[in-house]
Amino acid sequence: MTTSILREVKSIAKGFNGWSVENAFDFCDKMLIQGDVVLNSIHGAVLMAGGIMQLTGKGKAGKTTFLFNILYGVALGRDVLGFGISKPRKILYLNGENSPGTMQSLFKLFREYFCIDEEEENKIRENFLFHSAGLRLQKAEVFAEIRGNLAEIKPDILVLDPLKNFFSGEENSSDSMREFMEAVRKLMQEFNLTVIIIHHTGKKQNEDGLYSGRGSSLLADDAEVTAAFQKNAKEKGLFELSVTGRNCEEFTLHLIRQPERYFLFSLADKPEVKPDHVLIEILDSLPSQFKTGSFEDAAGRRNIKRSTCFEKIKILENIGMIKRVAHGLYEKVSPEIQTSIGAGQLDYEKQPENKSPEVRNSPDCTTRTTEPADDGRLF
Repeated sequence: MTTSILREVKSIAKGFNGWSVENAFDFCDKMLIQGDVVLNSIHGAVLMAGGIMQLTGKGKAGKTTFLFNILYGVALGRDVLGFGISKPRKILYLNGENSPGTMQSLFKLFREYFCIDEEEENKIRENFLFHSAGLRLQKAEVFAEIRGNLAEIKPDILVLDPLKNFFSGEENSSDSMREFMEAVRKLMQEFNLTVIIIHHTGKKQNEDGLYSGRGSSLLADDAEVTAAFQKNAKEKGLFELSVTGRNCEEFTLHLIRQPERYFLFSLADKPEVKPDHVLIEILDSLPSQFKTGSFEDAAGRRNIKRSTCFEKIKILENIGMIKRVAHGLYEKVSPEIQTSIGAGQLDYEKQPENKSPEVRNSPDCTTRTTEPADDGRLF
């Protein structure tokens, strides 16, 4: 290589960023700065430090209010709504949507409900910070402003609420979303951040019956965990949070919003599974004793997949309409079913003489108490 070419190569290479590389064997034993769990659960680690969580939901469904339940627990280091929280963390919540009056009202209600002592007052002052502004992360001058503030504030968790007020570009464009996520990733890497992004859903449901985030799917693909928050379609005041993550099993939390405290969510018992009218028709077409294969054949004629039949049988067994006699053999124990059956619910007369004492003395399966006792305990 001639001297002139060598000089040219060195000139081009000057100023490049040297990479810090790890080897796959020793990395296993390394203590990571971003290695602990922010939100844990019995289903596994929901959100790891240094990860991204996407919280989706329809407009005005209560996403922000729900998230404040979680963030208040994270700021204090308290377990909340079934999530394990190992230690207090500093949160910077960037509010791009709610008015100052709304924010003040919510924070006041949470402060009163948690009954925090003097030590915890200081935790909230230090750990739950917010700034109201819509900032377009992809713009160079805005990105520089955010970097400067993050360096000063030093949060552990950055919340962007909602995405549309921090994203400049076309939501359906993968290129625009990729630029946004690159900006987010740069901030995460530089400041050791965990990021939570609230995103409004589109109008179409996915195959699981959940509304996915609007626009490009790149955000959901890039996020470590996606949590879909929605109202229960059948019962007012009940909500579901369906969680899908890389480090946990898929699960759903069933939540209730307390009537006198619209801001506060509590865990509710899982709504009782009720057989729909198709399941009732299948059972009605079978003899008093039937084998699993007969149920599968009857279900198949109604376009129900064979792989889901065991689950359907368990629903009938759990509510006392059938009982298992032997392996693969079941017997009806339910009363005669009336003809006026609406989709998603069961309407029939109970026959006490056909019931075991356990079933006869149990509460009506159509009755549920959804308002928890307010005994002063948190969640």
